[in-house]
Amino acid sequence: MPSPEHFIHPFAEVALSNITREYPYAAHHVARSLADIVPAVEKNPAFANSYDWHSSVHMHCLLASLLGTKLGRTANWRDEAIEVLSTHLSERNMLAEADFLRDNRSWERPYGWAWAVELNRVLNASELPELHALGKNTQVLADTVFELVSTWLPKVAEPVRHGVHSNTAFGLRRILVGARTAERHDVVDVIAGAARRFYAEDAAWNFAQERSGHDFLSPGLCEADLMAEVLTEDEQAAWLPGFLSDLTPESPALTPVKVHDPSDGQQSHLYGLGLSVAASVMRLAPQLEATAEHTGDDSLMEQAKGMLARVDDLMAPGLEAAVSDEYMSSHWVATFAWEAFEAARLAD
Repeated sequence: MPSPEHFIHPFAEVALSNITREYPYAAHHVARSLADIVPAVEKNPAFANSYDWHSSVHMHCLLASLLGTKLGRTANWRDEAIEVLSTHLSERNMLAEADFLRDNRSWERPYGWAWAVELNRVLNASELPELHALGKNTQVLADTVFELVSTWLPKVAEPVRHGVHSNTAFGLRRILVGARTAERHDVVDVIAGAARRFYAEDAAWNFAQERSGHDFLSPGLCEADLMAEVLTEDEQAAWLPGFLSDLTPESPALTPVKVHDPSDGQQSHLYGLGLSVAASVMRLAPQLEATAEHTGDDSLMEQAKGMLARVDDLMAPGLEAAVSDEYMSSHWVATFAWEAFEAARLAD
């Protein structure tokens, strides 16, 4: 795996460029009247950039994360980044964004919700005073998501298992981690209960046939990621190997897909797929290894090591696309690349 330090400056340049670029912009919301047909920035003063709302949120999150690195603290783009983040994430803007979520309760659910919680978590955890202070502003956004997810989940009959934004497990894992960090035990309990209801009986996921041509998530690995956060150690030792039993290093799910048309916004999702799968593998493989050591299951240990051996190949196309000139990729992919680097760091 290449060193993440080599990507800090390029990723920061991409993030800064994205969150200060208003067009093209895809405003995915329901217009109830002509009053809703206005420039996006009038409805979403912080996140009407980086092509769409959720990409804007997680590009802000990426920039905040990069500022917290050793290189970021002394970079020549540091002051500009802090100024842009401070302007966009002002108290007034966050109140407006939170109001918009409340008024459009299914909008950006759950993907955008999850990144809003993650942005707040990153800011609250930042050692930079300027960023830590912004966490007070974004708290209203996170609290709004906690309110929305708590009222939504009890009414959900089945999870969404697609490999795109609507995937239930991907969003819930991120919101769960943020709620746990914020000590919102009420939200943790709601998410954990829903996850058990949705997924506890699942076994032997079909990793040979799960992938489609515009996925940027593995439905199976997203589910495993969430359940690894929810289950007790003993439950996980039983559930996780059974659920991943059909996953081998040769599985299509662990093989990068060739993107033939990078300008196609749907097909370019596949760059992110390799990165998100790599991140999941680096979170899950150590847990399989721990179970293998405890049980003496050599085949489980081989499976975990085989999964990890696929990481570099999975990440390579996405790392290149993240800093390319093709906006359909560069407006979002760097966030997933950085998450994969973070997963590798935490796994060491």
